[in-house]
Amino acid sequence: MRARLTTALLLVLALVAAACGGDGAATTTGAPDTTQAAGEPTTTASEEPATTTTAAAEPVELTAVHGSSPDYIALVPAAGWDVCAEQGINVDQQYVEDGSVAIQAIAQGEGQIATNIGVNVGLLAVDEGAAIVDVMATQRPTWALVSRNEIGTIEELAGLTMGVHGETSFTKAIADYYDAQYDLGMTQVIIPGSEVRAEALANDQIDASVIDLPDIVTLEATYPDSFVVLDTIGENLPDLIEQDIWMNKTWVEENPELAQQVTNCLVQGLRNLIDDPAYALELASELLPDVDPAILEELIAEYQERGIWDPNGVLNEETAQFTVEFFADLGEIDVDPATVNLEDYFNFELLSNAVAELGER
Repeated sequence: MRARLTTALLLVLALVAAACGGDGAATTTGAPDTTQAAGEPTTTASEEPATTTTAAAEPVELTAVHGSSPDYIALVPAAGWDVCAEQGINVDQQYVEDGSVAIQAIAQGEGQIATNIGVNVGLLAVDEGAAIVDVMATQRPTWALVSRNEIGTIEELAGLTMGVHGETSFTKAIADYYDAQYDLGMTQVIIPGSEVRAEALANDQIDASVIDLPDIVTLEATYPDSFVVLDTIGENLPDLIEQDIWMNKTWVEENPELAQQVTNCLVQGLRNLIDDPAYALELASELLPDVDPAILEELIAEYQERGIWDPNGVLNEETAQFTVEFFADLGEIDVDPATVNLEDYFNFELLSNAVAELGER
């Protein structure tokens, strides 16, 4: 049983990869319907089938809000919602224009879960008072620094133009990182949507950009020999966590068993993608019907080969600490990494429990 897809899903025209905080050519579906999950009958994943009441009870209805239009990052939550549906939890996945809108929706109780949220955007929202918490990462960083063919090294980007998704986005953070590391003094140009920046690069409208792997694969098929990959983020920063799943913190505290069950479903869904490429391709084709299946198949193979999908959900105290330090050093969050309380931002227990129950891999 599939989680219901919104109208925005049927309108997607190209593969969209979200930058942290919603890097995509967004299709806004409007504010999601308010769903009250507190008090709904449910079971924990550890209960025996003989004692569970889920089958006899009304299905639990939840709302998840994705920080972009449908994209390749939506695969993990979609797989998780398939598992949830088998357990009597129906998750209505909705799509909005960016991560900030998704965070606002769940912080205001219009949903319980936010998907495709850049960690830097989520950290900033918490600092500004949003009652949300990061529970797991959907993937390792897939971004690459890409330039026109005429440019052969990162140093040659000095003084040129760099396309980024927005003022508060993972792509801007990465662009700032390269600018600082190499003293480039580049001019940043705001171009929402990874695939839109890829097109601008192919047409020589910008000199470089931070572009997601799915769009690089698409770009190679659409504009062969039109760019060069100068560097890949995941290889340089393997402990940096990127696109995460956040939950309404109050909802988690009031519904700990249900929050745990949903997290278990997400981890199991992630593993289903890893273990069954045919299922991954089927789900990707459903989410992105206008994308060439050959491109989707190539992407699934790339994710498998590069270990981009981690079966244990990536998030732990070590990766969280590294990520906080990274964004603090860039000035994106105003915290002292030496004294920061990571639990202000992250709930490690939900993912840890899920991995323990399903078995660490």
